[in-house]
Amino acid sequence: MPRTTRTSTRHLLGASLACAGALAIVPSGASAQTYYDDVRPVLLENCVGCHSEDGIAWSMEDAAATFERARRISRAIDLRRMPPFLAEPGHQQYMGDLSLPEETVAMVRAWAEAGHPMGDPRPDPERRMERLAGLAHAEPFAGDVSLDLLPAGEAYLPNQENPDDYRCFLVDWTGTTEEYITGFRAVPGNENVAHHVVVHYVEPDMWDRYRELDDLEEGPGWTCFGGAMPDELFRRSTRAAYEARYPDGLRELDEGQWWLAHWAPGMDGHVFPAGTGIRVRPGAGLVVQMHYYSREAPGESDAGTRMDFMTAPSVERPAMHLAQTRNDWLGSADNESMVIPPGETRSYQMRNNLGDLTSYIARTTGVDEARVRGLEIHSANLHMHAFGHSGDITLQHPTGEVETLLNVPRWDLRWQRDFTFVQPKMFTREDLEDTYLGVRCTYRNTTDEIVYGGFGSFDEMCFNFSYIAVQEGEPVATDPPGGN
Repeated sequence: MPRTTRTSTRHLLGASLACAGALAIVPSGASAQTYYDDVRPVLLENCVGCHSEDGIAWSMEDAAATFERARRISRAIDLRRMPPFLAEPGHQQYMGDLSLPEETVAMVRAWAEAGHPMGDPRPDPERRMERLAGLAHAEPFAGDVSLDLLPAGEAYLPNQENPDDYRCFLVDWTGTTEEYITGFRAVPGNENVAHHVVVHYVEPDMWDRYRELDDLEEGPGWTCFGGAMPDELFRRSTRAAYEARYPDGLRELDEGQWWLAHWAPGMDGHVFPAGTGIRVRPGAGLVVQMHYYSREAPGESDAGTRMDFMTAPSVERPAMHLAQTRNDWLGSADNESMVIPPGETRSYQMRNNLGDLTSYIARTTGVDEARVRGLEIHSANLHMHAFGHSGDITLQHPTGEVETLLNVPRWDLRWQRDFTFVQPKMFTREDLEDTYLGVRCTYRNTTDEIVYGGFGSFDEMCFNFSYIAVQEGEPVATDPPGGN
């Protein structure tokens, strides 16, 4: 059983979210920008959190050595590839916006056009690193529950015969009272092989049933390309045997779990919006789906992966994570619902009516559906794979107006994150039937082979992940039968 620890130690956000911040230095409109006068202060204020000896990227701490990469630096800033904040400006205000102001980007562009003049060398000022705390959210991540994926000293070697290994592990939730998760962070033990982490919550009355499934395969957990349940259960003979024991058992397993939280490269500690949280109950469990990709690191194992949670005894508005996609896209090699021919660019899109989702949202948040008085959409998160080019997430209001929640003009698999709105999108119960949440993904196939939608790293996906909170109220009064 995985080791559990609880701690009150407060953590700062990791370098992947702190490598650039909202506090960008904007130079004073000089007619001739230089590296030391104008560009170096921007790098110190916005980039050295990651680009340092202790960071995750090459170090910018040596001013002269950094200047040798002037052309590379100016191009990355001009194309807005760095800082790594994929959202196109001008649509929404996001918490922890890491992007640089347009004035700063224009300054760097002018510097590059002038031939990257160096200026007079000078010592760097002392960096104000304390401001990195809480850059991505209003407060720093401070986990009080930590759960290990595997027992201490154990490791998992991904399937070496398949470049993609989806493996689900079972982890007991250790809380003894009902509480709410108010923040999440996954820390992969080996990011060379970790493609993503998805945490599925299993209701207490189904946890023993999930525990029984651990015997279907050798080793810890099971193969799970399709979600939280073992792929083995979808073999005709295995399913028949299981449902002979538990009639309608697969449906019960499916409805007894739901998507809790997720991690992908570029993400770090995520503090949920104030006053909201995801309900968890004592006796529940977690099925943690790890997508391992062994092609880039053959023979490497995963050890030490853990999940950190912030919790609270109660919240004002229960919430959940909506994972939005079309399931048939994930079987496109058979049904051809998502096909990107060689050398072509293709777009795929879908949308959901919020009214149709109300029952599911009520069930996952633990709110009586009759008491759902409104919904709040707090975030958007686009997810594609290696051939992703661009995409957007939109909201169609009851008036017919279409609002862009997130536009990603240049997709980058390495820098994914939840884009949390400064102001959530709020809807009354009456408006839900006329409100639609949509996602569109555009792919560019640069290979000589067809790319299909699927689960592999070189298949494609199109997901939006939105954090949605429920506003509760008294049940709507209804007329008695025969009333006026």
